[in-house]
Amino acid sequence: MNVKIARGWERIGFRLYRDNIYLLSPASQDLEEQRGVLRGHLAELGASWRNATVARSQE
Repeated sequence: MNVKIARGWERIGFRLYRDNIYLLSPASQDLEEQRGVLRGHLAELGASWRNATVARSQE
C-alpha cells in the first residue's frame, strides 16, 4: 500500500526527500500539468459511467 501511495505522490510531482518525506518544488510545473491529466481521466470516467447508466436504462 505504501508503494501505491508513493507512486501517487510522485505522479503529481512530489519527490522523495528521505524517510517517506515527499517534497514539491514551488518552481515545478509538474503539479499543474498532472492536475490537468487527472481532470481528463476524471472526465473520461464520468463519461463512461454516464454512458453505462444510459445503456442500462434503455434495456
